[in-house]
Amino acid sequence: MFPSNAVRRAIKSSFRSFHLSATCYSKPAPVALSFTRYENNASDSNAPPVLVLHGLFGSKSNWNSLGKAFHKNTKPVRKIYAIDARNHGDSPHTDEHSYDHMVEDLVQLYKTLGIDKASIIGHSMGGRAMMLLALKYPELVEKAIIVDISPSTGLGTSNTNIPLFLQSMKMIQISPTATIHQARKLADEQLARIIAEKSLRDFLITNLVKAEKEGGQFRWRINLEALERNFNTGVAQFPQLTGRKFEGPTLFIAGGRSDYVKSEDVPLIKTLFPNSEITYVKDAGHWVHSEKSTEFSKLVLNFLNE
Repeated sequence: MFPSNAVRRAIKSSFRSFHLSATCYSKPAPVALSFTRYENNASDSNAPPVLVLHGLFGSKSNWNSLGKAFHKNTKPVRKIYAIDARNHGDSPHTDEHSYDHMVEDLVQLYKTLGIDKASIIGHSMGGRAMMLLALKYPELVEKAIIVDISPSTGLGTSNTNIPLFLQSMKMIQISPTATIHQARKLADEQLARIIAEKSLRDFLITNLVKAEKEGGQFRWRINLEALERNFNTGVAQFPQLTGRKFEGPTLFIAGGRSDYVKSEDVPLIKTLFPNSEITYVKDAGHWVHSEKSTEFSKLVLNFLNE
């Protein structure tokens, strides 16, 4: 007996609904991430490598000194991969920027490098991407180190002006005849009208580069337009998850002067990461890894070497 017309219509409707649902929930398309590898002493080591992901406005070069120190002092010695997130550094620029996109980028990097399992370190935005990686793909993560960020919604109060920073950076005008030294000085003078903190301006200006292939024009290594457009949904908010947890060893390292990891965040941290500990570094702000690099490095190495 053949199904009636009504049944056939219902089947077609169900198929269309399934097709639309599959389309809506398909994985984001990954990009090929740029990275720097530290491996001189690890050619014969079977220890899981360590993947490091910077925060907003950062790049893999920010972790050069620490990457070398981690590689030299892990026991057994490990390969270290410092990574540029999409829309940052030397990685591709795209219109999309979300933690789901960043996680799929990392999964693709695992496949490219032939990595079965790794320990992960992420700061701020990179910390949230690494948290989501551990929660969605726990089989890929040995240990997790999350630096001055929590899985709660929003960000610290010091980041309320980030959209204004992005707008200000887009407005900077520099002649292609300027040297890189002159360009960074001009950029600093223009950003000083908006950003009072010199160390923050210096950090942002590390992203200004001279594109010789583009007639010597100055450009930003970060995708200002995409980050501005996706900031409120793709950076400031961590995805709300139900039924997921990462039970591997996890260390949260927070700055004692930072407000990115608050006491009220602890219950959520313990729910998502039940085998976690939280350590505050005295007198450190949000960039704890650069402000207190010696203390930070000791905490990381003790955790990795346990």
